[in-house]
Amino acid sequence: MQGFLFAPSINYYLSKNVSIGAGYMHYTYFPNGISHASIKKEENRFFQHINLGSTIGKVKMSQRFRFEERVIDLINTNVSPNIIDGTKYVNRFRYRIQATVNLFKLKNNKHLFGRLSNEIRIKFSNGIKAPDFDQNNFAALVGYKLLNNSSIWIGYGSYYFRKNSTNYVSNNILHVNLSYNFDIRKK
Repeated sequence: MQGFLFAPSINYYLSKNVSIGAGYMHYTYFPNGISHASIKKEENRFFQHINLGSTIGKVKMSQRFRFEERVIDLINTNVSPNIIDGTKYVNRFRYRIQATVNLFKLKNNKHLFGRLSNEIRIKFSNGIKAPDFDQNNFAALVGYKLLNNSSIWIGYGSYYFRKNSTNYVSNNILHVNLSYNFDIRKK
């Protein structure tokens, strides 16, 4: 395991295909992996997003535009062992497009889903000046609806990110996602 995140949010549907929302994310991760001489790094994010949905044939399309305000731990690598030495504040814009389709129907009349997703992330260190391509995330997932408001997704991810001004890193990731949606309108 390299990281764990917790991300509650609240969403409001303006129409069937348009929603807006805001939330908070706490992200704890081990930059070197937990099997190495690791350090635990934390990040707190506040985010706002707009989701646009559409259907093309049997494929459900989704586009998300997200704006994030991030407070990130800084690691001092000049000392051994490394230590957390303060925080920095940055903004980021994310754009994700994903396609979801029913792969096939199971004997219990539920479907196994397939999903392809790609997201770009652009970091802004000084307000909205000097945008910096920060990351690209691709995922191919298989999902199953557990209940009307919950699902599980398992699959492959390829994350490409900028580690510093001269070094990009590519990670292959096993995704295991469990989502549970509360609808506070219903009693």
